[in-house]
Amino acid sequence: MSLLAKVESILSPITDTFDNKLFLTQLYEPSKIYKAADLLSALSIVGNEPGIADKTFYLGEEGVDLGWEYGLVNLAAFLAQCMKETILYDACDENNWDLVGSQYPLSNSCGQLGQSYQDYNCPAGEKHFQCAVDPEMTITATTHASWYGAPPGLFCGPTSTYPFTGAFLQSTQHIIHDRWPPLTTNTTSGYWDYSHWCDNPWANPPEYCDVYEGQKAGGIDNTEAVANRAGRTDVEGCCWWGRGVIQTTGVCNYGKLNYYLGARAAQDGRSSRYPEIDFCKTPDKICSDPNYPELKWIAGLFYWMESVQSYNQGGWYYLAELHKFVNGGMEDNSFIDAVSGIVNRGCHNPPCATGEVDGATQRRNHFTNVLNALELPSGSNGNRPSSIIPEAPVIVTPNVTQSTYADTDTNETTAQLQLNTYTALTNELMHYQDVIENTVLSYPDLDGVKVKSGTYTFEKLLQSLAYAIDSGYAGEKKFYTNGTMGTSLKYGMVNLAAFLAQAMTESIQYDACEEFHLDSDGAKYAISNSCGQFGNNYQDYQCKDSWDGVLECPIHESMNIKAVDGGKYGFQRPNFYCRSKAEKPFSGVFDERSSSIIEIPYPNSANRTNVEGCCFWGRGALMTKGPCMLGKLNHYLGSRAADEGRAALYPEIDFCARPDLICRESASSNIVWDITLFEWVERIQSYDKNGWSYIENLHQFVDGGMSDVSFINTVSEIVTGAVGRNVPFTGQRWANFNLLLTNLQLKDEQSFLTMTNFNNFRYRWSSAERLSRPGLILVGFIITGILLLGFDFTEL
Repeated sequence: MSLLAKVESILSPITDTFDNKLFLTQLYEPSKIYKAADLLSALSIVGNEPGIADKTFYLGEEGVDLGWEYGLVNLAAFLAQCMKETILYDACDENNWDLVGSQYPLSNSCGQLGQSYQDYNCPAGEKHFQCAVDPEMTITATTHASWYGAPPGLFCGPTSTYPFTGAFLQSTQHIIHDRWPPLTTNTTSGYWDYSHWCDNPWANPPEYCDVYEGQKAGGIDNTEAVANRAGRTDVEGCCWWGRGVIQTTGVCNYGKLNYYLGARAAQDGRSSRYPEIDFCKTPDKICSDPNYPELKWIAGLFYWMESVQSYNQGGWYYLAELHKFVNGGMEDNSFIDAVSGIVNRGCHNPPCATGEVDGATQRRNHFTNVLNALELPSGSNGNRPSSIIPEAPVIVTPNVTQSTYADTDTNETTAQLQLNTYTALTNELMHYQDVIENTVLSYPDLDGVKVKSGTYTFEKLLQSLAYAIDSGYAGEKKFYTNGTMGTSLKYGMVNLAAFLAQAMTESIQYDACEEFHLDSDGAKYAISNSCGQFGNNYQDYQCKDSWDGVLECPIHESMNIKAVDGGKYGFQRPNFYCRSKAEKPFSGVFDERSSSIIEIPYPNSANRTNVEGCCFWGRGALMTKGPCMLGKLNHYLGSRAADEGRAALYPEIDFCARPDLICRESASSNIVWDITLFEWVERIQSYDKNGWSYIENLHQFVDGGMSDVSFINTVSEIVTGAVGRNVPFTGQRWANFNLLLTNLQLKDEQSFLTMTNFNNFRYRWSSAERLSRPGLILVGFIITGILLLGFDFTEL
């Protein structure tokens, strides 16, 4: 008997127990919305392969005595949360429950407790899943609270139709309507007055409790504009409130449902359980469609499989802890308390950053009641399941090669999917190892002879990629490969090509770990270039976000650091250094013609004439620089993480106090790739500003045939911090990218540069790159010919 059949055989005889004793509302009445039969229908879908997105609801261990008990406990933990979140209130749609002062703003449909549901976007790497916000979408909730004076259902609609969100006036004023929400021309926003006496037929005009069926009190007051906690006074685009048994919320979650289960899957030619339902256009189908009562459960079960079953943070892995709880006799509350924290607060050990768990005791009691109904633990003879504890997804250190990965004992776990994705990408790269080593990870020495880089090697790149793809930084920041097995690796490979194209330009072509003098006035290099080159001031590279601001490095005037690696020009130009003005009032200029330093005040291109506090120049493959990014390195990878009890790749390195250790031989085995991949994931891959999203444009670039040069030009702007300004070596960055796409056989070598897209070619030339338009076109044809012949472009 399969695990699903076993679980169904246990649940089927006790559906009445669930319906009449467990699935109870606050009034101790059986829920009218959530029924055990619908739960069983949902389990038959998610408990069988392929499930949803190749994920199934965990139902236990095959071939293990009493192995199905693990699945039943997983189900009990799920139901305990459902009973607290929605069943208790008999709600499918989220209720209007956030009391602001003494009022229920009708704009709570946009978000409660200060949230904005339409801004619940997918993280970088998953933006292509999420629903677009349609300002014209108009939806009214199917369910709402029913207590005395309860507000009506949430609703959304454009400001052109609903310029404000209420129409039923307090006191003696009354607007007759035959729908909720009513149409109005009033321009102020309203709130629900739960204390209003609505049954007053003797008033002039008469008043009735007719906003919704069963209304006993309450009414809309629109005598003044009332905002929700986030300041919204309208409901345009606010259709993404919670629905289903664990309140699926936001454009990302609905988008994933549509991508895996709904109309988008069908449109993409993939298997779809509900091809006729577009969860992005009709999210209300979860609660309103009587043909699919199981949807209320499936939405919650999908969340459970995505976010709870796969939870693995801070040394707490859900499946392992589930097994420990069952094997230990199901005797304590630590397991269910941790699960409640994950569901209600986003972590297994609240209060986290968001507060204590709401209703923790209720959740415990619900869990116990479900276990009792399932007669768990089973038997009186002490027999217990004895499955091996599942291993958490493997954390790969940067110095470990691929062969050291351990297999997990469960089939197709999240860790295995990530590992398989990395393995597939690695195999693809291994196929091109010679090409990568000879055209990407190499540089012309001072005699013009091409040699392989000793700083940036293929083996270390693979090792660092293993960590960035599989483990990620802080558990969530991962190098984008397009996710799971069965999807195209092309997006991940193009992401890598964009990354390497920038690294080739910034560092590899010079075999340099540290930034060196490039910005000159003729043959003169300001020693204060260590403060910033090409008009930049690296001390000003501060974190913009208020949270990130606490991560950045402090700037100490007394810091005294000298670069240790100037690359191939290390013997021709002086290395960068920083020193206090008390010790060095001005920093001078290096004259390349005489190979001497002239001790006079000499400004760099940002007018600095000293090097006080200028210790944050670039290091690593992308020349990671500035107090913000180095501070983030220290927080996520360095000594600050270790000091605060978090896992750290480099616990012995204080990236703020000793950034020079990045390039010192004793510390630089993989670090030049590790810090660079971190910056790419943190700053480039996650870029989403002014209507331009990196991941979305990556997909558009690949799907569009890789012919739009604006993609790599914009990426170059982001990398250099020169958005809207001249980018140093723009043409070289573009040529490196095209060389990689061609040599890795990611596109037709003739598709990138055509006469058609020449008209849209967005070169932004630095002072060293300015050419006339005829000259630009001529250079374009020369570049194309060189690339098609397979020549290296790095020295042009």
